[in-house]
Amino acid sequence: MIYRIAKPVFQAILQIILMIVAIVWVLDSGAKAMDYQWQWHRIPDYILFYEDGEWWPAELLEGLLVTIKISALSLVFTLILGLTTALLKMSHSRVGRFLATSYVEIIRNTPLLVQIYLLYFVFGPVIGLDRFSTAVLALALFQGAYT
Repeated sequence: MIYRIAKPVFQAILQIILMIVAIVWVLDSGAKAMDYQWQWHRIPDYILFYEDGEWWPAELLEGLLVTIKISALSLVFTLILGLTTALLKMSHSRVGRFLATSYVEIIRNTPLLVQIYLLYFVFGPVIGLDRFSTAVLALALFQGAYT
């Protein structure tokens, strides 16, 4: 019994390891063929830096934190929007069903990048949204149509 469970797990782990080895080999071979020297020693400077006796987050770590904040906030708004859309689609009101169906169809049939551009360059300045709020709104609107 354990063998039947362990065999697929072992095969999956082996496939993942082989895939990682293949990717590393392709990257290394390509870098050697181009005579490219990886500069791994520069990466820690973009994660943390030491100034005035304290460690501060650098660009990569700050970007990660902003990404997590955007994702968390858009998750909350996505749940609210998705629940509202589902309730409207189940309602007896023709207007509610029409609004929910229109929202879902428009959002699902428009690429996310187009929605981000429209929100950032067109609606954002008109409404007065900053970059962070625009990103949260774009992700929430897009994901809300699929929830």
